[in-house]
Amino acid sequence: NDPSSPIDLTGLDPIHRAMVMTHRPDCPIDLTGLSSSDRAWVIISRPDCPIDLNGLDQFDRAWVMIHRRDCPIDLTGLGPSNRAWVM
Repeated sequence: NDPSSPIDLTGLDPIHRAMVMTHRPDCPIDLTGLSSSDRAWVIISRPDCPIDLNGLDQFDRAWVMIHRRDCPIDLTGLGPSNRAWVM
């Protein structure tokens, strides 16, 4: 957690890469290979992360829409409980 130590994500599992990206704001953001929930977690945790809802499942899309005020609301494809959660 030392901000002066170099960041090397080589060899980390996707969940651990996401963990580092969410806890180290100086870590470059790379959502490649992350699961839907890990991508959503990084998007929510890092305001400097571009919002990309493509490929997220409906729960994770709703989660991002709720937690990122700058995220456009799109209820398309959301089930009733996720729609209600967003609204």
